[in-house]
Amino acid sequence: MSFVKYALIVLSLPVTAHAIECPPTQHRTTGTHYKPVTEHMADISTGLTVSGRILEADTCHPISHARVAHWQANKEGVYVDRLRAYMLSNEKGEYRFKTEWPALSVPHIHFIVSAEGYETIETQWRGNENEPLEFIQFDIILRKKLLP
Repeated sequence: MSFVKYALIVLSLPVTAHAIECPPTQHRTTGTHYKPVTEHMADISTGLTVSGRILEADTCHPISHARVAHWQANKEGVYVDRLRAYMLSNEKGEYRFKTEWPALSVPHIHFIVSAEGYETIETQWRGNENEPLEFIQFDIILRKKLLP
């Protein structure tokens, strides 16, 4: 009989030990090519689709209406104003835009994400691919602001 109790306890441990975790996205520099992003549009070029979710670190719940600003170099490796834009996440915390591959030695796309009640994050998607991708999934996880 004690074996059955022990087995039940052991079997229940993985269920409680594996809670959903959403570690906050790490800060990465805005870089030397930052300019304020003022264009509100989703599709700024073609060839690459970037999508993801904006989530809350404590609960992994989606954050709707987050401002997702992004900028990057073009397919020649040059930062240009036409590849700077922002959008708002939808009710499910999702964002999506079309752009072109950032042809740099380390391909990357800069992001600044802000939402009411959350800390603003400056970060980057960074790739290590030798060949351009057609799709990138990049979730960004925000921390709640601490009360003063």
